[in-house]
Amino acid sequence: MKFSDMSIDRRTATALSEMGYIDATEVQEKTIPLLLAGEEVVVRSQTGTGKTAAFGIGLIDIISKDKTKKALILAPTRELASQIANELRSIAKNHRMDIYAIYGGTGMGSQISNLRRGFSIVVATPGRLLDHVQRGTIRLSEVNMVVLDEADRMLDMGFKPDIDRILRSVNPNRQLALFSATLDQTIRQMITSYMRSPTTVEIGPVGKSIKIDEEFIKMTRNEKLDRLRQILLNEPAGRSIVFVGSKRGVEFICRQLNQHGIEAKYLHGGKSQTQRERTVREFQEGRFRILIATDVAARGIHVDNVSHVINYDQADSADMHTHRIGRTGRMGNAGRAITFVETDPLPKMPRGGRSRSSREPRPERSYGSNSGSRNRPRNSHYSRSKRW
Repeated sequence: MKFSDMSIDRRTATALSEMGYIDATEVQEKTIPLLLAGEEVVVRSQTGTGKTAAFGIGLIDIISKDKTKKALILAPTRELASQIANELRSIAKNHRMDIYAIYGGTGMGSQISNLRRGFSIVVATPGRLLDHVQRGTIRLSEVNMVVLDEADRMLDMGFKPDIDRILRSVNPNRQLALFSATLDQTIRQMITSYMRSPTTVEIGPVGKSIKIDEEFIKMTRNEKLDRLRQILLNEPAGRSIVFVGSKRGVEFICRQLNQHGIEAKYLHGGKSQTQRERTVREFQEGRFRILIATDVAARGIHVDNVSHVINYDQADSADMHTHRIGRTGRMGNAGRAITFVETDPLPKMPRGGRSRSSREPRPERSYGSNSGSRNRPRNSHYSRSKRW
């Protein structure tokens, strides 16, 4: 279905056309009419299927017709909150709407000034939003539409108490939409507690996109860096994200690639918020094509046309592995994911059960469908180096 055939405001449809959004994705086609009808919605869909536009178009169209409506979107990370706000501003550019992103890592001053002027939509991380609630700079009782984006990730990050407090404080007659890659028992309990007869929309299989070609390559720890260089030189298709297990590892790999003439930049939680936003923006704009990152980039940044995801270090859980490789194969495009699997023998355990060295690698975990281990992945060669 084309957006022009939907019952949405002409100004919204014009903005979507200018953004290059012509045909609605499956999640957009099924979700937008439900939101416009005032229904509460639960959407289970993998990242990269167009969820932001799905709820964004619905919210913007509702607010354009009823200025008493105010929307709150909760997101797990600063990067995702910023990206959602930017996309919603583009969709709403032909409307007069105040759309703000509220998250930590930046000063409160400008956020307070914006909120005091009033808002149409606030996109926030839970912790910073509650900081504003405590200061009295936002009244949640005014909010009558709420979206929980990547709800499973927010729960994984320990935000459930904050989300409970927020949902208990918003207008009791609100309309709630929940978007999640999985619908486990904890999510279903939240649905039962806070939603009234929601309609459930499930898009695609649970797990990775069927358009992701995934490969696991076994090698020793010391072979990984050379193999990474080979892959990046021989498969220079589009943007690539390389996931590494630690901040120091990210910087080490990035520096090694640059020294060998492969342009790359890095992203991890040790960078300031301004630096992180600039790096993400430059990656989105194509100013460089290889991003070396910790799991801060696995959930929380949405970049289209990522052709390759390389797990230099394995993820510490099957869910995180799925979220990592979900950076490619987005919006119906094909993608490739490569995971390095270390073959080094496990360290011997001395008497007393303690490792010989805190730098010894830990056991890997399996990514089978029934895997439930919480073991972390092996550290890579850089973590054993005397440089550190």
